[in-house]
Amino acid sequence: MPRIKTTKTVRFALWALRIYLLILLALIGIKFVRVFSGSQKQGRDAPSPPAKAIKTNQAPVETKP
Repeated sequence: MPRIKTTKTVRFALWALRIYLLILLALIGIKFVRVFSGSQKQGRDAPSPPAKAIKTNQAPVETKP
């Protein structure tokens, strides 16, 4: 593969794009870990939601944790 000559501006732009890509990938990875760990935590600790909502004319009952 032949080498091409690049200007300092082009080299800077390419390095900036590399850094930008790494930051975006890190943010995606962090978000994935946070969502995945949150769903695991919720599954263990929280009670399961009701299967079906029923509409009634009664006032809602407050439950305490």
